[in-house]
Amino acid sequence: MNRLTGEQVERYHAHGYLKGFRVFGDAEVRAMQQEFDRVLGLLPPETNVNFVNWWHKKNRFFYDVCTTPALLDYVEDLLGPNFYLWGSQFFVKDPGDGRVVPWHQDAQYWPLEPQNSCTVFIALWDCDRENACMRVVPGTHRVGLLRHHTTEDGRHVLKQEIDEGEFDPAEAVDLELKAGEISLHDDAIVHGSGANHSNRRRVGFTMRFSSTDVKCDLNVWPTFQAFLVRGVDEYRHNPPGILPTENGITTTARP
Repeated sequence: MNRLTGEQVERYHAHGYLKGFRVFGDAEVRAMQQEFDRVLGLLPPETNVNFVNWWHKKNRFFYDVCTTPALLDYVEDLLGPNFYLWGSQFFVKDPGDGRVVPWHQDAQYWPLEPQNSCTVFIALWDCDRENACMRVVPGTHRVGLLRHHTTEDGRHVLKQEIDEGEFDPAEAVDLELKAGEISLHDDAIVHGSGANHSNRRRVGFTMRFSSTDVKCDLNVWPTFQAFLVRGVDEYRHNPPGILPTENGITTTARP
C-alpha cells in the first residue's frame, strides 16, 4: 500500500502541494484516455470540456477513477479519515492552444467553510513545461486569500486574476507529471499555467475532496452534493450524492 510518509505530509502542509506519485499503470492510462476521447466526442459542439464539472455524478468510469483506493490513501493522509468527493473536471490544452490560466486561488471561488479541501490532478497524458503544465507558488496557501481582480484578457480561461504584487511569481515551480502520475494541492495555493505552444495535447483530470466538517453554501451552489468516500459523515452538512450507474456525460457548467 502506498501511503505518504510523515515527512511528505509535513511538506504538503508547509508548501501546499506534492507531486509525482505513480497511481495508474499503462493499461489504466490507456483506458482513461479512451474514455476521455469517447465522452469528448459526445459533448455538444458548443460545449468546451474545460467549463463543465461533476463528471463523477454522471460517469461511473470516472467516479471509479476518483475513488481508486491508492489515490484515496494519499488524500486520507492529508485530510484525515472522514472526507467526501464533490468536484471533478478536465483541464485540456490542445496543441498550440494560446489560452492561459491566470494566477489564482481555488478557495476564493468556492463557498465552502471551513477551508479544508484538496485537489488531486491526474495526468492523462504527460504534463510538462513544454506543453504548459500547472505551476504553483509554494507556501502561498498559508497567507490567506489574496486580492483578485477581474481580468479582461481574452486569452485567460478564468475571469479572476491575483493582483500584481500580492506574491512573487519567480518562486513558482512546475508540476511536471508523466501520464498516470498524480499531484495533490491545497485549495488556497496560488497556481496557474501558460499557453501550450507544443504539438502535444495536455490533459489532466482533477477531483476535489473535503473533510466532512466542510459545509457548502447551498444558496450559491444548490446542486452541490457530497459523495462520502472514506470514513463516516458525522456532520451531515451537505446533501449526499447518488452513485452513477452508467458512463454518461455531463454538461453542467463549472460553478
